[in-house]
Amino acid sequence: MKLYPRTLTTLAVTWLTASPALAMDKRQADAICTSWKLECPPGATASGDAKDPAGTLECRAVKKGRPVRHGPSVTCADGEGQSWGDYQDGKKQGRHVTLNSDGSWSEEDFAGGKLEGRSVEYDARGQLLSEAFFQAGKRHGPSRTYSRGVLASEETWEKGRKKPAARTKPRAP
Repeated sequence: MKLYPRTLTTLAVTWLTASPALAMDKRQADAICTSWKLECPPGATASGDAKDPAGTLECRAVKKGRPVRHGPSVTCADGEGQSWGDYQDGKKQGRHVTLNSDGSWSEEDFAGGKLEGRSVEYDARGQLLSEAFFQAGKRHGPSRTYSRGVLASEETWEKGRKKPAARTKPRAP
């Protein structure tokens, strides 16, 4: 039996057990902001003031006697989605997207409230600005920055600690 890395396994389980909110895109987030209606998982109810369709519309459930986010959450401004993602028992779960006022955006994947997998940032034209990989909330793997689509820097991390850059010995003439 082949064992897969924890990150890959966690992402596969997340995708297979994901609620519909995990697949939410900009078009769907905008539709929620326009209609101000959100479908919540069983046992959760939508919160947000229908008279003021700006701000955050999210699903909440009572867990251990306390209200927590549980299901999709969308932050709206001017009838458009500005950020969206899913929560499970009060913790971020799956893909979370944030749009910035300059047109750039970021996408982060979570499992149990901790960053898990690839985290990326794009400029307004859709060019990759940075990418980093996480495992159990800690940087783990390559972390890269880009300038105009060209790799500008790269670091390697292991369990939240930056690994020293590989050094090469000078060759004798």
